[in-house]
Amino acid sequence: MSAPARPPGSTAPSVPADASAPVNDSGSPDAGPPAAEGESITIRNGGFWNDQASKRIEAHGGGFLQVGDTWYWFGEDKSANGAGFKAVNCYASKDLGTWTFRKAIITRMTAPELAASDRIIERPKVTYNESTKQYVMWLHWEGQNYAEAKAGVFTSATVDGDYEYKSAFQPNMNMSRDDTLFRDDDGKAYFLSAANENADLILYELSADYLTIGRQVATLFKGQKREAPALFKDRGRYYLITSAATGWDSNQAKYATATSIEGPWSALQNLGSGTTHDTQPTYVIPLRGARGTTYVYAGDRWQDPDLGSSKYIWLPLEVDDMGHLTLDYYPEWQLNAVAGTWSADDGFLPQDEWKLVRADSEETSAENGRASNAFDGSASTLWHSQYTGGAPTPPHEIVIDLGVTYRLEALRYTPRQDGQDHGNVGDYAVYVSDASDQWGTAVAMGTFAAGSDAKLVRFSAAQSGRYLRFVASREIMGREWTSVAELDLTGTRM
Repeated sequence: MSAPARPPGSTAPSVPADASAPVNDSGSPDAGPPAAEGESITIRNGGFWNDQASKRIEAHGGGFLQVGDTWYWFGEDKSANGAGFKAVNCYASKDLGTWTFRKAIITRMTAPELAASDRIIERPKVTYNESTKQYVMWLHWEGQNYAEAKAGVFTSATVDGDYEYKSAFQPNMNMSRDDTLFRDDDGKAYFLSAANENADLILYELSADYLTIGRQVATLFKGQKREAPALFKDRGRYYLITSAATGWDSNQAKYATATSIEGPWSALQNLGSGTTHDTQPTYVIPLRGARGTTYVYAGDRWQDPDLGSSKYIWLPLEVDDMGHLTLDYYPEWQLNAVAGTWSADDGFLPQDEWKLVRADSEETSAENGRASNAFDGSASTLWHSQYTGGAPTPPHEIVIDLGVTYRLEALRYTPRQDGQDHGNVGDYAVYVSDASDQWGTAVAMGTFAAGSDAKLVRFSAAQSGRYLRFVASREIMGREWTSVAELDLTGTRM
């Protein structure tokens, strides 16, 4: 699969003033010189990220804010290797290719209340108040065993200055844990945090100075135990991403949408893999550029109990015209901040010219199981054979027109990535031809192993052709279904 230059339907969105910050990771100490204006930078996931001084970036549970031509990243310092509070750090980047450590903007010396031995500070988020000319930070304020469950408020006259402690309290007498801060287009600011022992999420509109609660807006997903909220807006539609409440362990992220921040909000829908690519969300950064808008999903890959070894995972988040989100994993991808575009080359043939010729069965009533999902560039969608109103038995097959003739060397089959195994292919056969109705002998056949990892099938000899036929003759558990997240090919164009 070769990723698009930018997510579809992402031009000219409505972007909150404090959430338009593009971000990146230069990756490693050998990332090289800063990228020149207009150049793409490479985001590398899975390893530690370092600043310009080759020191590890410590900014977990982070928030992001753009001020002029500089982007700021605020987050928790986990270098003490525990949940206990050490500092809130601030990093800055002008070129998006390197990050510079500015300072620890909140420490145990900031206020006596922070010096408590059991103090815990998490998920700091910052916005700017135009009226008071103050940068305002809201965060999760805790004590021993997470018993306080409060929101903490800090302010500073400069974005990277020493933040002053204002208060810590339970909003409207509600518990408050994992949180986010969001400023809308009209200048109103909102605070959202987990409440009721993490069973609910409560949304509040802040006062005009952003220092206190103005009103309680809504309780979201009551009793569904969602946390780690990340809220953004695209073209008048609000998107809220959350994780399940499973401590430091990763789980299935879900998202909901609304045309008004007050709701009603849609039902929750799965996002990414069953473990959200082993991450927990912290923020979504809309990056608006000259040729489009890229949304960057920023997540933490927690390493419990060695929290000091936790890593950052940033991925392109695709938003389509129907309000659907797609989050696929890329170990390495490119981001052009000026253009607002992204790309990823995983070594497989581009699918832009591919077209569906036929499929014997697809489910379109109970879910979007269209056969074309098998080559749409996203492992978050899938082709699923029919199961509503009858379930035809295998074999199930799909025929694809590749657009031009290729000399093909291998096929990769990616099973569904939502934690289910329904329809995962067991026995298979692959055919390549210059005609869509003449196939001859299979170029590869065999049995896939169980599991959700991608399976690569190398052909015994390179095969030329324009048409691909993939036949699933048996489901992994012998059931009647077939499902395919993605079919990819390697080879050369002829």
